[in-house]
Amino acid sequence: MPIALASLGGLYVTQSVLGGFIWSALPAVLRERGMPLEQLGFLSLLVLPWALKFLWSPWVEAWRRPPHAAARTKAVIRLGGALILIATLALAVFAQMPLPWLIATLFVIATATATVDIACDGHAVESFPSSAYGWANMMQVGGAYVGAALGGGLVLVAMDRLGWSAGLGVLVLTCLACTLPFLLLRQPEPKAPPAPNGPSLRAALARPRLRHGILITALFVAAMKSCLGFFGPFLVDQGFTLTEVGLFGASGSLVVGLIGAVGGGYVVAWLGTLPVLMIALAGQALVLAYCLGVAAGANLPLLPLAVLTQIVSSAWLAFGFVALYARFMQWSDPGQAGVDFTIFQCTDAAIGMVLGFLGGQIAGYFGYSALFAAALACSALCATGIVLSWGRAAERPA
Repeated sequence: MPIALASLGGLYVTQSVLGGFIWSALPAVLRERGMPLEQLGFLSLLVLPWALKFLWSPWVEAWRRPPHAAARTKAVIRLGGALILIATLALAVFAQMPLPWLIATLFVIATATATVDIACDGHAVESFPSSAYGWANMMQVGGAYVGAALGGGLVLVAMDRLGWSAGLGVLVLTCLACTLPFLLLRQPEPKAPPAPNGPSLRAALARPRLRHGILITALFVAAMKSCLGFFGPFLVDQGFTLTEVGLFGASGSLVVGLIGAVGGGYVVAWLGTLPVLMIALAGQALVLAYCLGVAAGANLPLLPLAVLTQIVSSAWLAFGFVALYARFMQWSDPGQAGVDFTIFQCTDAAIGMVLGFLGGQIAGYFGYSALFAAALACSALCATGIVLSWGRAAERPA
């Protein structure tokens, strides 16, 4: 099982390498080439495949899990990888393609990556025992941090020093190195047969357990992520320089976030998902309370503010999302795991997009104090929902 989990982690690193390239490295490269900021805004369209992939997840799962036949997880990954490779080669050959073609090519990469993610998540749910879900999600969340650092850091450095085409070559080689172990090694077989009537969004949404999970997910994401995009501007408004914010953020995103993901995996395996979710909510609430105090004019030192928002918050985020994603796996039906898990992920993405807009409106019209207070209220609501759901029964370790 350790080898299978490690190779699964490689898949999640690959997906985040591509995401880090699209969301971190590419905007910087295009801006250096002189692309106007208003055109860079079109890159936000590339989040659509991740927010909408639940719409085609039943078709992916129906093909991946045919009745009375072996699962085709590796085939989905190979097909998706081929599309990504072709699109990346097009980017390398036509380095100065017009913006509409650039967006279309990147959209192919984003859609293929999101589709492969459906297969990866379905495989993780159906092929590992529930006792290993914490470890599987440690690989998922930890792989996301490692991949984002490679895609947004290593690839960017390679492009700066070696050029556009060579940087894309580094991107492709990194993805191949992380994906091949899964494709070459024998993987666990699904522990449950496919859904007898085929995978279905209607069947998924008809289950009270899944609908309850969507509600908890929305509240947890609101509590943990609603202020994420505003910590940096808040620090700038408090007098921190961009360099200081960047240095704190870099250490929080990679080192501390990875530690939080690994720590979350161990604690989930030891205590179960419920304690980890509650600990993460409490930890993030302390961060938000300190921010609220500073925003409200309390005489608090500012250096801890940078440490809390850029480093400690990243650790709690990774720590909590290992448990939340383990809960996603427990809420999912192994017979159509790719569909169910994808619904939760899309909820995460959609809530994040909506909160990014609403958070800006709240902070702009009512100030940072209102934003942090609203996030604290979401923390209290989420904690209450979790306690009401699972507080009376001792939870088995996930």
